[in-house]
Amino acid sequence: MTKRKFLVIDDEADICEMTKLLLERSGHEVTCTTDSRSAARLLKEQAFDAVITDMLMPDKDGLEVMADLRHNHPGVRIIASSGGGRVSSDSYLHIARKSGAHALLSKPYTLQELLACVEEAFRPAATAAPAAKPAA
Repeated sequence: MTKRKFLVIDDEADICEMTKLLLERSGHEVTCTTDSRSAARLLKEQAFDAVITDMLMPDKDGLEVMADLRHNHPGVRIIASSGGGRVSSDSYLHIARKSGAHALLSKPYTLQELLACVEEAFRPAATAAPAAKPAA
């Protein structure tokens, strides 16, 4: 597996730390943050190969994070993650796929699921879907 640099954005610190540990054990470099403001700062200061973003966060949801990434960092691969909320995680992840996520990760996940998701995100055929255009 190729060594990559990840930014993990999740408002649950334990999820950030678990993901960081799993990816670092697999040889990757990982930076974590629990809010989108610090994520935006980190993205300006450093180059990342991929961002793993939670879909439900209090300050900015994953769709907003993804829109910012597509606009300001189009080369970064996006992995959307969700454990659900008012609706199932599948619903949030379906919306994320339609909004340009390269791969989807349902919480809770195992090391094998995480690594399979990373591989999917970096497959040449894993191109982001164009953002849906608003109805006129």
